[in-house]
Amino acid sequence: MMIDRWIKEKKKIFPVSVNISRVSLYNPKLPEQIIELVSRYNIPPKYIQFELTESAYTSNPELIKKAMKELQNHGFKILMDDFGSGYSSLASLNQMPFDTIKLDKSLVDYVGNENGEKLLKFIVQLVQSLGMKITAEGVEYKEQLDFLENLNCDDIQGFYFSKPLMLADFSAKLTENN
Repeated sequence: MMIDRWIKEKKKIFPVSVNISRVSLYNPKLPEQIIELVSRYNIPPKYIQFELTESAYTSNPELIKKAMKELQNHGFKILMDDFGSGYSSLASLNQMPFDTIKLDKSLVDYVGNENGEKLLKFIVQLVQSLGMKITAEGVEYKEQLDFLENLNCDDIQGFYFSKPLMLADFSAKLTENN
């Protein structure tokens, strides 16, 4: 596995996000299977984080919450992806044990709109006051970056920094940045 190789090569490692589908979350053995898999490949859990969309846990939240807590107890981070797209329940921020909330690009696109910027500021402050980190997705312009940095977003990602890369290109970038 690449992460194991990069660790051995002493490259700076960034966590890899894995999207988990609703169907996968309904498998009660999922946490056990994940833990066994990363153990087999000698990958520290801090390098793997799991992303769930809000709609993934609407039908059986207790089962999902149990799986999330088990993964967190083993050192994995759980992220809510696409917050703000479609319907987003503020109650879910209190009900589910997320480590990070990822703001959808549709909210980031509000930068430059007075009311939209107020909304972004409120969401960032709310999420951080609840003890979670916040990642802004879909940043394409310097103005968006500057605004989100001023809000003290924990992480900012998007095409402004890089387009998606093939594995070989990403590996070369890791070597170049070390």
